[in-house]
Amino acid sequence: MSALSRSLARFAGVVAGVIVLLMTVQITADVVSRNLFNEPIPGTLELTAYLFMPLIVFLALAYAEYAEEHIRATIVVARLSGRIAQATELAGRIVTLVVVLVLTYYAVIGAIYATEIRLEALGAITLPVWPVKILTAVGWALFALQQTVSTATLFIRSTTRNDHG
Repeated sequence: MSALSRSLARFAGVVAGVIVLLMTVQITADVVSRNLFNEPIPGTLELTAYLFMPLIVFLALAYAEYAEEHIRATIVVARLSGRIAQATELAGRIVTLVVVLVLTYYAVIGAIYATEIRLEALGAITLPVWPVKILTAVGWALFALQQTVSTATLFIRSTTRNDHG
């Protein structure tokens, strides 16, 4: 399961990186078109707000967890030592996992609803939002999977260290 979660997290991170590249090209083209031809590219705002940014954020969550790049406030744990530090770290991971699972659940519910009503964003262009809602839920699910693996790994390490010195 750990190898699968790592592969999925890396894949999601690569996809998020490709989306960053696409967004960069789109925004650059819009700026050039606006400044040279006084004509912005229609839909750049909608694509950025409703497609690129949500996918970048939610697809990158699992990769950030895999790479241990999430922001961590270690001010309390850094002052602790031994089993207390391990227990505190594990408790924090468990709380994070519960929150991520709840958010994943609601992301799935939101994706189902958005798909049922074929949710669209109206602006300079009409953009279907429901596929993005589905991919956002997938991003949350991948994050939940990676968070589960990270929490289980920490638990196994802490119990192994405690049992064997």
